[in-house]
Amino acid sequence: MIDAHLPSLDRLPQHRELLERAFAYFRDDIRIVGLVVGGSLARGGVDFYSDLDLYVVVRDVAFEDVFTERNSTAEAVGSPLFGFAVDPVAGGSTDHIVLYEGPVKFDFMYLKESDLGPHPRWDGCVVLKDADGRLGAVVARSEALEPPRPSAEDLSELSQKFWTWCWYAFGKIERGELWEALDGLHSIRTLVLVPLLDWTAERRHEGYRRLERKTSQEQASRLSATVAPMRAQAFHAALRAEVELFRELRAAVL
Repeated sequence: MIDAHLPSLDRLPQHRELLERAFAYFRDDIRIVGLVVGGSLARGGVDFYSDLDLYVVVRDVAFEDVFTERNSTAEAVGSPLFGFAVDPVAGGSTDHIVLYEGPVKFDFMYLKESDLGPHPRWDGCVVLKDADGRLGAVVARSEALEPPRPSAEDLSELSQKFWTWCWYAFGKIERGELWEALDGLHSIRTLVLVPLLDWTAERRHEGYRRLERKTSQEQASRLSATVAPMRAQAFHAALRAEVELFRELRAAVL
């Protein structure tokens, strides 16, 4: 069944074995209303380094019990090397990240049934279990969703944060606190510039994921200018490059 939905697994026997065990483990559990595979395994471009992304949709009344069992679940699927739970995000999944021999990184993403609804995250996903047909309908409706656009309020708040972070980074450069300045420059790139690049291109924001393939040569060059070696003069140049790129991208989004 899994191979029929995910033919790329033929090239990844270790991934396939782990996913088959996870499916068998959850398949007959009545607390689990759905199982969905996401990421590159579902959407294409999969290779040996790809993660296994499995959404586990759980009935609300059973969610705490199911998530409490996460370690025994991971052990039932394979032989974990390491594992940790990720701090949950409001409206999102509660994730348990497990590294198995191979190595294969398996993301168990637990989601309450009440949080189930059309969302860009479901676009291109593959449904493995659907207790009442609702999950398949949600995934189908998600395919037509446009990537979320920032509101005027979002852009105003982002602008406030950007200029504040610029001043912070500038002060660290002037003081010679270069490691903190480096962190500030990276935060500006991550939290402001990359989202703006996605918004201007009207695509779903995925952080740095495959950014090399998504950006034009000109954009890649502009973004590369915000990266600098550990020298104050180079940091000043990188900060100026961030300011110039921010102004252009903000104007394009507006």
